[in-house]
Amino acid sequence: MPSASTQRDSNSQGFNPSHAEYTCCFQQLHANTGSAIIAAFHILVSSAVLSWVIRSLANGGKSQIEAGFEIIFAATALTVSVALIAGLRCENRRVIITYIAAQVVAISLLFILFLALIMGLKAGILDDPDHDGYKTIEEEMLIVVEILCSLAVVALEVWFLTVVIRSYHFITNKRHYMGVDREEHV
Repeated sequence: MPSASTQRDSNSQGFNPSHAEYTCCFQQLHANTGSAIIAAFHILVSSAVLSWVIRSLANGGKSQIEAGFEIIFAATALTVSVALIAGLRCENRRVIITYIAAQVVAISLLFILFLALIMGLKAGILDDPDHDGYKTIEEEMLIVVEILCSLAVVALEVWFLTVVIRSYHFITNKRHYMGVDREEHV
């Protein structure tokens, strides 16, 4: 029976960090790099949303309840995205799992918005809340554009999720094959 060090050496030889299963973007980037870029993109978007909501709240363009929910969602996205970068840097699987869970919740909410737009439960994202029904063809076309945009965002976020899952898979396999959890040694 081989010793533990012999098993670790044979497992280490089987781990290839540049294997195609750990790449993304048509095998041009490592999944960890792709995940970091995705986190940076989400940080940029959530920061822009936060500043826009705060400005529109100061101008009186939004109700306080609506702005409060938007601030909570944007701040959560910002926090989780910063945590993803830290989790990737420290190779902490728990932090990455937290990001994956938050991403699944966000995708679910976006898909619910998509369905609400299709079913007509929500007249539109950009509509005036006092406005009932569709009066012009332009308003109806705007709803179609919003439906297509919301579907595109859902698809993009699902793709982002697959990249982050590849990073999680890479870190898990690295820990398994190397026998070391880097977060314990930092």
